[in-house]
Amino acid sequence: MHWYAGAFRTLAFLIQNTITGNPNAFAIMQQVEKEELLEIKKIDSISYEDFINQYVKPGIPVVFKNASASWKSKHTFDPDFFRNHFGHYTTTHKDKVYTMSEVLEITEKSTPEKPAPYPMAFELRSQLPEFLAMLNPLHMNYAFPNWFNSRLIPKSRFGNDRQLYIGGVGNQYVLHKDLFHTDAWVTQLYGEKQFIAYPRDQEELLYPENKGTRSPINFLKPDYEKYPKYRDATPLSVVLQPGETIYIPNGIWHTTVAYCHNISIVVEQLSGNNFNAWKNDIFEYGKKRGLLKSILQYGYAEAIGLLFKLRELTGYKFK
Repeated sequence: MHWYAGAFRTLAFLIQNTITGNPNAFAIMQQVEKEELLEIKKIDSISYEDFINQYVKPGIPVVFKNASASWKSKHTFDPDFFRNHFGHYTTTHKDKVYTMSEVLEITEKSTPEKPAPYPMAFELRSQLPEFLAMLNPLHMNYAFPNWFNSRLIPKSRFGNDRQLYIGGVGNQYVLHKDLFHTDAWVTQLYGEKQFIAYPRDQEELLYPENKGTRSPINFLKPDYEKYPKYRDATPLSVVLQPGETIYIPNGIWHTTVAYCHNISIVVEQLSGNNFNAWKNDIFEYGKKRGLLKSILQYGYAEAIGLLFKLRELTGYKFK
């Protein structure tokens, strides 16, 4: 990428936020100043077969510009929508109960100096089922088969998550790879959010800890003296716009940085593509609760995996 491309994007961002009255525009750009990164590709459309061959099998992140246009709802999912339709719905963050309206107010006031708690989340199936019904088809014609659609895997267990995330200026997620090696689909509903991802073969450069799922590296302020191998890392980056969806393959390390108030949904996917890694994680993570329980869970995973594969042979799509 030419140097002037990044400079132009920075100038455009500052102009846009100055016009719209965002007082944190300059602070945000100072926070995310860094070398120009390789960009994650954005695509308008692609056949399902080409998506599998070009991105799923090699494990390459990609952004769909308009896959969410397949949803039956044509609402604009901005803060006012959630206030008007779900303002009294509640969630819990660090043992404290918040309404949707309270979460939106807290995150709208977030600044780089005093960032709001993150992530403040709602579980779509149990806390926002009416909203989830608007996102049909949830798979957007690409995120299938998804074995998490089966009732044989408990909701919110073993990586079976569907969440609404709300964040604000200054929010930064810890650098991590998803538990249970799930494939992640993140659709930006409102605002912008920068995603940073690392190729699978760069894990050792990120100093994995916490059973290999978290990194101490701060993407915005890396400590090269403490973590010298990180100098060789080559992160990929993209700014996700409203309506866009990023596919993050299992095993990919990633983090996010918020430019502004933002709302997104996250849907995890399990299929034959990542099943072996998923069931191995069930065994490894389960050992801390006891070896026998871990063995039983692994055996259950093996059994349902065989059942899912047999159902696919009969033509079932797990959509």
